[in-house]
Amino acid sequence: MWRRRSFHGPAALRFQAGSYHQVVAPLLRNHTQVCNFASAAGAVKHEIERPRTLDEAQNCFHSMTLMQPPPHVFEFCRLLGAVVRMRHYSSAIGLIERMDVLGLACHISVWNIFINCLCHLKEVDLGFSALAKLIKLGLRPDSVTLNTLVNGLCSKGVISKAVMLADEMSSIGFEPDSFTCATIIKGLVRTGKTDLAVGLMGKWEKVSGRLNAFAYNTAIDGLCKQGRVIEAFSLLNRMVQRGIQPDVVTYNTLIRAQCNMGQWHEVHRLFQEMVQRGILPNVITFSILVDAFCKEGELSEAERVFEMMAQKGVESDVVTYNSIIDGYCLHNRVDDAAKLFGLMLERNYAANVVTYNALINGYCKSKQIHKAWLLYQEMLGKGLIPDVATHTTLIGGFCLVGNFHAAALLFDKMHAYGQPPNVQSYATMLDGLCKAKQVDKAIAVFQQMENHQLEPSIVIYNILINGLCNAGKLEPARELFKGLSAKKVEPGVVTFNTLINGLCNEGHISEAFTLFNEMEGRGCVPNSGTYNVLVRGFLRNGDKLSVEQLLREMNQKGLAADASTAELLLDLLSNDASILKLVHNI
Repeated sequence: MWRRRSFHGPAALRFQAGSYHQVVAPLLRNHTQVCNFASAAGAVKHEIERPRTLDEAQNCFHSMTLMQPPPHVFEFCRLLGAVVRMRHYSSAIGLIERMDVLGLACHISVWNIFINCLCHLKEVDLGFSALAKLIKLGLRPDSVTLNTLVNGLCSKGVISKAVMLADEMSSIGFEPDSFTCATIIKGLVRTGKTDLAVGLMGKWEKVSGRLNAFAYNTAIDGLCKQGRVIEAFSLLNRMVQRGIQPDVVTYNTLIRAQCNMGQWHEVHRLFQEMVQRGILPNVITFSILVDAFCKEGELSEAERVFEMMAQKGVESDVVTYNSIIDGYCLHNRVDDAAKLFGLMLERNYAANVVTYNALINGYCKSKQIHKAWLLYQEMLGKGLIPDVATHTTLIGGFCLVGNFHAAALLFDKMHAYGQPPNVQSYATMLDGLCKAKQVDKAIAVFQQMENHQLEPSIVIYNILINGLCNAGKLEPARELFKGLSAKKVEPGVVTFNTLINGLCNEGHISEAFTLFNEMEGRGCVPNSGTYNVLVRGFLRNGDKLSVEQLLREMNQKGLAADASTAELLLDLLSNDASILKLVHNI
């Protein structure tokens, strides 16, 4: 082995791109010797306790190295495994290097742990260098060695090399097993290459035992997340045809996909089918249903499923409670949410940040900011760390009740709390400042956002343009609008409507109409809001001819006049029969 400093990346030890086929593959093909490791006779005399901390592990290791004779290498591996489970990968490497100095590392199991640690440290190239070295030392890699490297490549996102290694395994007598294939499938799906994953599965399906339920479930999940549910069901059929039985994970994935698409009949069919197959729905199954019903506003159905869980002996978890609490809050039933929150605590469930965020949002929406703030303080008291969503929700809550000063204070403290504002946080704060007529402060916050390398969304620009227009600052609003193209941000219909409305309110009706005529050329179709704004502008300007022309267009496009436009039309043009007829037709 090499000293610790070497795995930080010297060129001499790095496994360079393309070197696998030049160095490692020939070694694997030509290697025939296996290290003759003499097993220690009998059990280890001294009991080695499983360490709870790194210090305990290191002390135990030191004691083991002093024993005469030393414990069997498997005892060292057991200790190293404990260190790896603690995620002290560098420390494990240090212990292995010490074993090498003492002549205790001549076993493939030790090298497998060594390579695994390198892969966890994203040093997969050095893992391959270690592979080359262990072969030169007379050790023979096993399937664990190669699977570890496949997993390391996939974790690093180098899936093509993982596939190449899997192919090479076959040529040297190590057939890729279910772990190899599942690891590659997972890597491909995670990087969005689901088509390639499904294609490889077609190849591997020809060899018995290479694909297991985990591999199929991973690919089915990838297809579902891309909205390709029909293909997911086709893969399910292939899975069953090859004698691999779907499990609760398979059905949970498909049920979630159908819930997201609102296919409730299919959800019911899948639920019945899994029960008929003897697959019991678990807490995740029920939580998926509860969450879906809550998002659809079907709270009574969510409550029914929640009760069914208790009847079936399936214990709810914090995710289930969070879904219902959030559902109550989203549909203005914050008191019911608070009761369920209390029941959750009584049953000794630990509320997490998601729980508190849902309830804080409910109180903020119902303008009970004092209760939201008390929950925030309770979070801190319990050692929970409020996240960006918590702070953004509270900022919005303070703005909703008109306490813009408190909102600004909390916004300014987000960096100090280790939770820098995101785009949504800025949007919430900017909206509050603009509504408070503090447009200059809003511009300063916007500049701060750009200084922090955050890219403003079109929502941010809409808020600022609206704020500037409402403050009568048309020139800065125009400049902001004109600068969108340079920033590669496309204005939407809301952006156009906002500026058109601002121009109309300031009497710049011709400029507003010019902007209206530009919309379709810029890929933005005017909606009823656009027409209503312009109609009101022309009405105030006394331009009956333009009003009539716009109303005819609205009639042809099936667009309706809103209440304020209709009221203004009736007030100003109640004696004009032709316009009244148009109003009644839209």
